Amino acid sequence: MNEELRQKVVKQFEKLNLQYNRELQETVSFAAKLCQTPVSLITLLDKNTQWVKLKKGLNIDRIPRELSFCTNVIKRKRLFIVNDTHQETRFSNHPFVIGDPKVRFYAGAPLITHDGHCVGTLCVMDYKPRMLTSQQKLIFKILAKHTISVMELKLSFEQLDNSLANLKQIRDHKAGDEIKLRSMFESLTDAYFLFGKAGEIVDFNRAAYDFVKDTYDVRLTYGRAMAHFLTLSYRETFAVNYRKALNGTGAHLERLADYGSKGKVWWDCVFTPVRNDTGEIVGVSYVARNINDRKLIEKQIIEKNRLLLKVAEIQSHDYRGPVATILGLMGLIKEDNYVASKEYLVMLNTAVEKLDEKIHEVVNIVNGPIVSKKKARLL
Repeated sequence: MNEELRQKVVKQFEKLNLQYNRELQETVSFAAKLCQTPVSLITLLDKNTQWVKLKKGLNIDRIPRELSFCTNVIKRKRLFIVNDTHQETRFSNHPFVIGDPKVRFYAGAPLITHDGHCVGTLCVMDYKPRMLTSQQKLIFKILAKHTISVMELKLSFEQLDNSLANLKQIRDHKAGDEIKLRSMFESLTDAYFLFGKAGEIVDFNRAAYDFVKDTYDVRLTYGRAMAHFLTLSYRETFAVNYRKALNGTGAHLERLADYGSKGKVWWDCVFTPVRNDTGEIVGVSYVARNINDRKLIEKQIIEKNRLLLKVAEIQSHDYRGPVATILGLMGLIKEDNYVASKEYLVMLNTAVEKLDEKIHEVVNIVNGPIVSKKKARLL
């Protein structure tokens, strides 16, 4: 077991407000009733501390790891039971046995993620010796599996919400930058050209010069025609919008330019009439802004929204059946004084496996690759 990696996974779960989850609250209560113990806990174990995330019957929030009974569960990754601490040499002098809360019985089941990391336990304790039947042990292990499934689902939704929030923040930041850079004369990174009435290049900035040099290996000079530096597929569109601007109507368009071995670039292009002091149109300004980053972010947002809809569909259609079955069977087991038939246990295990399968599907959707982010190039 990679302890360092396990602790990183634990840190992710520690940030969640698990104590407000209704399903986990009911699981803690059910575990105590199942094992007929006054204390039931859901815990997480990091490097130095056992954190009590949900509790019943014991008012405690943390335990030093060296004093934690649950450390034995983490090491073994299986159900661990101490029927009578007074009869176990390794626990008979334990501070929690000879002092408060005077634990005599302990049972802990591991909480193992779909990646195989044991992050904590579902455990019960009593102040007197006790033994669990084979049925109680089986149901207790099923409850632990259900517990980690609910925790992973909550973590997946939290990560998806954070990803969407980060993408929105980046998008809003980009939008703000675009407003600031809208003025063609204040632009420093956009390619800026000034054309005369005959279409000749009258002026340009450094970004325009670098673009032409890098793409065509030509030094940009005054008086040349812009058509020499346009892709064949764009020349007619450029000419149409240039003439519109020359006639007094500005134009704005986005286009994808393919420069062959130099790559592809998304451009945001603006044509604006240029007037002299008397209002006469004497030329056209042309500003081309590389928007590869913005297009990538838009694509990521669209994909994230698609995944969110897919997750919501799974939640609304595929979770209800297994959850209803689990709750129904728990109710029947409760009515039978927590004695379950083999038929109930098989049905309960099937429902938990089905729910676990769907939760793994959601986890894989959220953690899977979305869009490979490539560094945008100014060509």
